[in-house]
Amino acid sequence: MSPELSQFIEETQFQLSVVEQTIKLLPAEDAALDELLAEVVASKNLKWFMYVFVAAAGAGRRMDARHLAGGAMMFPYYGWMGRVVVRMHGDIVEPLLTALTTTRLDRGCEAAALHLLWAWCRDHRGGVLPDKFMPLVRAVARQVKQKNHDDDEVKIFTFVCLLARLTQDAGLIQLLRQRFPSMSAKEWQDFDARAPELSAQILAGYQKSMLDYVGEKPKQTLAEGQTMRRAVPRVGRNERCPCGSGKKYKHCCIAKDEARLHHSSDVAGVTHEELCAKLEDYLTAERLEKIEPYELARLDPVKIPAALREAYFLRLAACNLFDQAATAFELLGYAPERKELWQQVMVLATRAGHKAALRRLVKVHPDPVKLPDDIYMGAALLLAEDDPAELIKLLDESATEALKEDEPAELEGSAIALMYSRFRALGILVGRGAIPILPQKQASRVFEEILRTRDQLNLSPDDPIAELFDQRFAEPEDTHKKESAELRATRQKFAAKAQEVQELKESLARLQKEISRREQKAAGPAQPVPPVAPNPADEPALKELRRKVDGLKSALKERHHERNDLRRDLQQALAHLETLQQNAAAAGAPEEAEAPDREDELLLPPDAVDVHPVRLIEFPKGFQLVLAGFPRPVARAAMIMAGRLAAGEPAAFVGALRLKAVPNVMRQRIGSDYRLLFRLHPDHLQVIDLITRKDLDRRLKTLG
Repeated sequence: MSPELSQFIEETQFQLSVVEQTIKLLPAEDAALDELLAEVVASKNLKWFMYVFVAAAGAGRRMDARHLAGGAMMFPYYGWMGRVVVRMHGDIVEPLLTALTTTRLDRGCEAAALHLLWAWCRDHRGGVLPDKFMPLVRAVARQVKQKNHDDDEVKIFTFVCLLARLTQDAGLIQLLRQRFPSMSAKEWQDFDARAPELSAQILAGYQKSMLDYVGEKPKQTLAEGQTMRRAVPRVGRNERCPCGSGKKYKHCCIAKDEARLHHSSDVAGVTHEELCAKLEDYLTAERLEKIEPYELARLDPVKIPAALREAYFLRLAACNLFDQAATAFELLGYAPERKELWQQVMVLATRAGHKAALRRLVKVHPDPVKLPDDIYMGAALLLAEDDPAELIKLLDESATEALKEDEPAELEGSAIALMYSRFRALGILVGRGAIPILPQKQASRVFEEILRTRDQLNLSPDDPIAELFDQRFAEPEDTHKKESAELRATRQKFAAKAQEVQELKESLARLQKEISRREQKAAGPAQPVPPVAPNPADEPALKELRRKVDGLKSALKERHHERNDLRRDLQQALAHLETLQQNAAAAGAPEEAEAPDREDELLLPPDAVDVHPVRLIEFPKGFQLVLAGFPRPVARAAMIMAGRLAAGEPAAFVGALRLKAVPNVMRQRIGSDYRLLFRLHPDHLQVIDLITRKDLDRRLKTLG
């Protein structure tokens, strides 16, 4: 950048007359302008970027689309981005995809960029979208905040809904219907009808004059969302000037200081430009958390205070700036105290699929012997994709290690590592197998990764394992855990809604089978025989059945959306409860002592294996009321177990033990937290009670 242009930008404020003057200062040759655009993108200087790119776009100068790869993250608002992008030369698809996957854009710009990609592919690629497109749109859709009327959130929601309508992607449509169940069918239909016109209006707006979008006066607000500090000290007009000239302040430096005051930052005595030039000197944990990605990418890792380096690395990862994270590790070096941080960055880079950054992170490790033990398995699988023999070896070692350790963390890690690798579909299957046996917290993480991976594979956004997963939330794993009445109510609503969904599914399956049976009967045998005229009486019945099927499908979809909404509410409530408990523990809050689990002391050793006859079931009086006091999944499981025991099924007696105090009474587990008590008689099975595990000791005192 020429000194004249640089000085002009630093000394002025962004407004129409200034942009018009900037146009005159741009290089006359396209090649020189292209070099300037590349320099501005590399500088990560927002002011330079806005002046030069807006001026070039306003003048109709040639701008290569490749500059979007590193520059898209600097657009402060989607309107600026749209007007600049539509004036660029060349294919915008790959540069924008690079920006979306290797940097972090403003969320509104991210949604608008996907809309621009769709429009470009429609006009220049025959409507063929890149493979990465729909997974990126689904990722944005999952981040849209619900029940939020913030203007930015509404715009993001609008862009995502537009893309659902324009692409007619069934998975994206289903995901939106799940996440926003409060929207009625009529509202969705109205939006679908308006979508093509709305899309055309947005794209037409981008084509309007670039300079018409620039304000005639500079923005009056210095900053939003932060407290500004004076860049110059407060001095009275008639006081002696601080510069030492001996003159009154109003006759000396007041004009210069007033100009400097317009460039104040949130650091006293420092202008915004001075702050940006030496941001590392003024870095705090709070500033690091709020810093923009393009500013973060400009920081010198060596100058970052040691106390902030961990937060710095994690912030880089959160902004998808893994190349900068690898550079920072190369400059600072690998140290034993940074091993965990190195692994965290590697896990996040693996999740994002940044193989180039992973290779650089691996090279930083100083000990080739310890590297195989320290490297994240998912990263190892990703890096071994081009070596089939090594890949198979790693898969086998990972599975063997998980089986040997038999620890939840190992099983969870293996499933998620596969979902980060090229074997994503296999990872989903392994994750499904892990969910039933993992503790609730790890099961939740695996389930979330399954949904994310299904988005990447462009599969339906809901997984069949959701039915089983939902049962994990029907009751807490620890019956001694204290819960609020609100949390219990949410849990019960969720269990009831899950049961409703299951019952609707079963009813729908029965009706569909009945329709199929009747249609086959009406069609007659496939062999060439004299045709049999269909019975006219069957037609109204078939129509009625189809009407019921349509009604059930509609009801099922509605209940399904309600269940997903309740699932999210419940997960948030559980996370909040866990946070409260951790805070209480950290504060040294006294907790109620839990009674030791004495169940094993109350039981006799297992009986010898026996062949049991088929028995009738005898229930105690009022047992139906007892069942009603438990969650429906628990009551159902108890009844199924009673039936299996009465049928003499050998597997049902595994774990059924006699009580020491009352040897003729047996106990069988119903899940981890409930117990079914019963007696075996020669011709019938006598059910005694269904209780919680913690009530077993007390219930023993009433048995005779």
